[in-house]
Amino acid sequence: MLTGIAPAQPSQARTPPIPSRAASNEAIVQQVTAYIQEQTRSLPGAVQVTVNALEERTRLAPCDDLQLFMPSGARLWGPTSVGVRCTKPQAWQIFVPATVRVSGPVVIANRALAPGAVIEPNDVGVRTEDLTALPASVLLDPAQAIGRTLASGIPAGAALRAENVKLQWAVVQGQTVRVVYESDGLRVTADGKALGNAAVGQGVEVRVGSGKTVRGTARSSGVVVVK
Repeated sequence: MLTGIAPAQPSQARTPPIPSRAASNEAIVQQVTAYIQEQTRSLPGAVQVTVNALEERTRLAPCDDLQLFMPSGARLWGPTSVGVRCTKPQAWQIFVPATVRVSGPVVIANRALAPGAVIEPNDVGVRTEDLTALPASVLLDPAQAIGRTLASGIPAGAALRAENVKLQWAVVQGQTVRVVYESDGLRVTADGKALGNAAVGQGVEVRVGSGKTVRGTARSSGVVVVK
């Protein structure tokens, strides 16, 4: 999902030393914010980072070697936390809660769409949403939906996901298709049996009358072109 939304893959970072106890809490929040902003630069849409302030009772020793890292299994997407560890002169480690919101375009149904319908350009639109609050399979570009068949009904205004749509097969496995051979201006046609499913523009193998298997591209319903 953007389909598909790909959360940022964080890395460990070293930051400037924190010289005093008085400034340490505020400095840590600032450095965690900068760390998240740097790690999320490649995400689609507008990124908003909120880092929780450390509790006033938190007292951390001065640090000459501060390291920021992501806990195992955590990701910079939605509610999260960033690890902060000091290695010298006194070792300590804390986890700072944060929230990463990403606003970006998602594909929505302009009207209620019935299952089995082929999606037309005017059936869908785009709306800005918080991507971190949506499934990773949400569609981000209308081109991912237009021309495909709905696997399930979609209410008006709902976001479309990859599992809601499927390709419209131009050729179906076992179907008798017309095979068109094109080469150097020559055009020859023959019948064959499709050995797989293919949408327009996709490759598919066909067994022709001689028993030979050829590979071509589905051009339209029941037509495969071999070059």
